[in-house]
This record gives sequence, structure tokens and C-alpha cells, in this order.
Amino acid sequence: MNRIGCISAVLMVVIGNWSPVASQSAPSIYQRRTVVTVGISGSPRTRDGTYEMTGVSSACGEIPKDASLTGQAVFVVEFPAEAPAGGRITSIAFGSKELVAGVTKATAFRLSVGVVNAAGGRPPLYVLNTDSRRPKNTGTATLTTVKNVTTLKVGGQNEGGETIDLTLTCS
Repeated sequence: MNRIGCISAVLMVVIGNWSPVASQSAPSIYQRRTVVTVGISGSPRTRDGTYEMTGVSSACGEIPKDASLTGQAVFVVEFPAEAPAGGRITSIAFGSKELVAGVTKATAFRLSVGVVNAAGGRPPLYVLNTDSRRPKNTGTATLTTVKNVTTLKVGGQNEGGETIDLTLTCS
């Protein structure tokens, strides 16, 4: 066996059956099929309504602390990965440091939702930030996972008095 063959054999033993294709596959939280229903009411900026959409999330799941940019584990949703033409939901961003390690209910989270209303307008994002613990931002997020299907439900009210009821399922 020549020198290159010996080095290749040693490397294969050391790193196992490594393959560039296998090492580049996305973790299961990325590119998940997602179904969303959002109800918003009490809006002074014409956001009121029920919005539904099916698409693919950029991310939907728990990012462990060793992979997180903040060094803390966090449950995140970024939806949609690409906005489809005619979609009534333009963006959903959710994050909670509480919904990790098997925790299923949280009162501290950040949520923003962008919509296209019935008149075709794009009002400012609906924002609910309960992790700042401001008294008029209240809500609860619950998380269930059954057979790799994750369901996030969020209900709450922001400081503008707008309420939201969101159900998002990633599979």
C-alpha cells in the first residue's frame, strides 16, 4: 500500500464512515412543513381577522445552547422560508428560552406576526413581547410534540390591547 493509501485508511478509521453529503444534511428543525392559523382582534391598524397559511418554516424547533448564537437553548419558529404569492401571512417569528428541555408551557416569549389584510394592505407587525415582563404584554405559549409533529399555541394581548390566538404545527 502506498503512503497516500495508508493515510486514507487511517483517516477512515479515525473519523469513521464520514461522508460530505451526510454531514451537510439539515437538522430536523429546519425546512419543516408548517400549517398556521392566526386570529388577531382589537387592532386599531386594520390587522383584525383570521389568517391561515401552509408553507415551509426556515426553522421550527429547539436550538441547543451549544448551537445557539446566544449560548442559551431556545425554541424558535421562523415562517415562512419563502413567502408564496398571495399568502396572507408574510412573517412569523417566535422565540422562547422557557420552552426548552421538555418544558411545555411558557409565559416569557417574543412573537411578531406580519399579515396582508382583507383590503390587501400590509399593516405594521403585530408584536407581543412578554419576556420584557411589561405589565400590559401578557400571554401563554404551549408546546406539544407527538411523533415528530410540533404544535405551538400562543394566546395573549399586547400593550396596544390587541389580542392574538395563534396555532402553528410543524411536521
